[in-house]
Amino acid sequence: MKKTRFLIALLVMLVAASSYAQDSYRKAVKDYLTAVNQFEKEKAYISTMSMVFDRDGKVDIDQLTQRYLDERYENDMIDFYVTTWKEQGMTEAELSELSSLLTTPEFKAFTAHNQNWMKEYASYMLTPFLEHMKVMQEPMESGEYLDKVKDYVSFLDSPVQPRPEIDAAYADKFNHVMLESPSIKLMMEMMLKRFDENKFSDDPDFPKPDNKVKDWMTKNVPVLLLNFAYDNLTLEDLDYAAKLYDNKTYNKFQSFDLNSIDMEKLYNNHAYFKYLNWMKEQGAKTSEDPNAVMGYFKSMLESFNSSK
Repeated sequence: MKKTRFLIALLVMLVAASSYAQDSYRKAVKDYLTAVNQFEKEKAYISTMSMVFDRDGKVDIDQLTQRYLDERYENDMIDFYVTTWKEQGMTEAELSELSSLLTTPEFKAFTAHNQNWMKEYASYMLTPFLEHMKVMQEPMESGEYLDKVKDYVSFLDSPVQPRPEIDAAYADKFNHVMLESPSIKLMMEMMLKRFDENKFSDDPDFPKPDNKVKDWMTKNVPVLLLNFAYDNLTLEDLDYAAKLYDNKTYNKFQSFDLNSIDMEKLYNNHAYFKYLNWMKEQGAKTSEDPNAVMGYFKSMLESFNSSK
């Protein structure tokens, strides 16, 4: 379950109940989530997440999952965003402005390209991680285990190179617009903060990150982002993004203060973890089959690639 918790926490990055009363701020949050189709996006992930539960026939996993989606999901989603955005100082007026901005045809076109870019990057980063999880299931004292671990970390000695077909003008604009954007800076800060805290997992068998891995990520993730952007983000997209980041409200929306965020609280209050906890309260048990979690994340990777 600890590995499951860690893996699902990755989805909450690239990331508390107040009341169920329909106050105006809560309604603004709901209107925003509806406008950007966030309810449907997250619902698809939770439906797939049911794969981590044991289907031994004692409880109907599919029926329970549907009950959660019908009865609790929307409120849990709204609760999470109400608390997060209030803590970050987002006002009701700013949420309304965002809803208008983010439903324009220009933004929708940019978002589609941006999502494809992030999906390719996430797929690339998660695939070797899943292979490593397979290694972790083997006896640690075996020579084969040690050989596979060495193979897994060998990439640390191979810096990522920019694709030769990327022209200098594109790379320069990408570096100034996207790598300097609040969203990418936040992603990098969150990732490196986990290294600094040494808290990727409470599982004693999970390898602790070290400075070599952190240094590799710091130097090479920006190059990876550029390489995957080249097939997905056009120069027009980069120009539009530059205008977006000049918008004060959008910039604030993308610029959360990490020092003010309780990451453990953030994860626990997300609908993903509330779903897991609710399912266990109803008698569902997480599968002891290591292939169950692996199957879930393979399915996630397939959804990344198939939805392009």
